[in-house]
Amino acid sequence: MEEIAASLGNYISQYGYGALFGLFFLGILGMPLPEETLLVFSGFLVSTGKLELFPTFLVCFLGSISAMTTAYWIGRTLGFSFIERYGRRFGLGYTLYQKTEDWFNRVGKWALPLGYFIPGVRQFTAYFAGITRLPFPTFMLYTYSGGLFWSILFVTLGWQLGERWDELFGLISRNLAIFFLVLLAAIAAWSFWRTRRSKLNQRRNRP
Repeated sequence: MEEIAASLGNYISQYGYGALFGLFFLGILGMPLPEETLLVFSGFLVSTGKLELFPTFLVCFLGSISAMTTAYWIGRTLGFSFIERYGRRFGLGYTLYQKTEDWFNRVGKWALPLGYFIPGVRQFTAYFAGITRLPFPTFMLYTYSGGLFWSILFVTLGWQLGERWDELFGLISRNLAIFFLVLLAAIAAWSFWRTRRSKLNQRRNRP
């Protein structure tokens, strides 16, 4: 963690807020960068006076949602057109896609804000939202609100923890990841139960 902090610190010190934006943008798009570590470390730099609080919030937030929006349109432009062109040739594959699209519109959209806190998930949710053609206003609502909360929470942690950020960050991030993973699983289970119940009621009401 100290080596990561040192390399990030040198990069941010040299290039400033532009470096923060670029690192977040590339990390969310899929490059192997520790975005949460970067958020907390940025908060630590605020506590030392090397960065200002509000610009740091703003740059981290804009970097993350810009990348998520780019990923959404990549998925929507390239992924969906590929499925439209070739998916119909494979009946099962296209049917599976349609079911997945319906699931994502009902439940998967919650993976957009919650996925920020689950390592390995946030890099894929926006692509998948685009591929399944989640309406863009819905995407914006869930993604931007989640990105705002994520950015504020971790930057604030680094700012308040100060020198202790390295000691406590791992424990806090793991517990948050477990919490939001359980929450996402609970939402998925609730949706499955609700859909199943609705189908059963429809069958009972048939003449």
